[in-house]
Amino acid sequence: MLRTGTVEGQRSWGLGLALCLLLAGMRGGAQEASKAEAFFGKEELARQVGLHEKNCKKGNAGECFNLALAYAQGLGVAQDAARAASLFKKACDKKHLDACNNLGIAYAEGQGVKKDPKQAMALFEKTCKAEDPKGCFNLGLAHSAGLAGPKDEARAATLFEKSCAKGHVDGCYSSGVAFAQGHGVEKNPERAATFFEKACEAGSMAACSSLGVSYMTGIGKPRDAKQAASLFEKSCSGGAPGGCLNLGFAHLQGNGAPRNPERARALFQQACDQGFPPACDALRRATKAP
Repeated sequence: MLRTGTVEGQRSWGLGLALCLLLAGMRGGAQEASKAEAFFGKEELARQVGLHEKNCKKGNAGECFNLALAYAQGLGVAQDAARAASLFKKACDKKHLDACNNLGIAYAEGQGVKKDPKQAMALFEKTCKAEDPKGCFNLGLAHSAGLAGPKDEARAATLFEKSCAKGHVDGCYSSGVAFAQGHGVEKNPERAATFFEKACEAGSMAACSSLGVSYMTGIGKPRDAKQAASLFEKSCSGGAPGGCLNLGFAHLQGNGAPRNPERARALFQQACDQGFPPACDALRRATKAP
């Protein structure tokens, strides 16, 4: 779990990063399948799968990729991770980079194939060399985590920045974290804030919260508590529990937002309900306070 910065003595938390998945991806299959089924209907999903199957057999890499996603999620067919991995490989062999990335994830996590970190790394390396920002991000994350060997934070930082330069929002956020915490690079709060700002503008709610921390503390940005609270509000409204936690602290302390302990507790509760332990801790402390 990535953590960044402090707000008036309280720790500010970023959202954990997971290996990048495309479109619906391969996690949360049952829930995503249920939503799709409710929207399109079973018959339409089955019809689409049939078309993907037909065109995949004709050698269309994109259709093999779509069919793989259907099996990965259980969209119109029974969920089958092994079949999905096989189809990702078929599309990857035809140089479909998104399929290569998802096949790498399958090897990294043992989804439908035997877990093989080295093979995962090779696939991410392949896509990154092809200038795919998702591949560079995944490769950076793999180096950061020590997926197939010793951790290499310097290499990870370089890859995150490369991914960011190509427009990958999580790459920008991760670059911000690297410069904020000195992971693989020399600490540089100003550069960290620049990356957080870029990621926030591109839709990363975790980055908006981290940028808010920069404004709240005056580290990397001029101190501006109101701007910080505004960013925490945006982050929280966008579904980031760290933003709700930080906004709660702002209201609890009357720092950049009206002092409102009741609102603070509600925000801590909201983040706690999202499964965010630091918010649960803050809620317990706030509840005990007079």
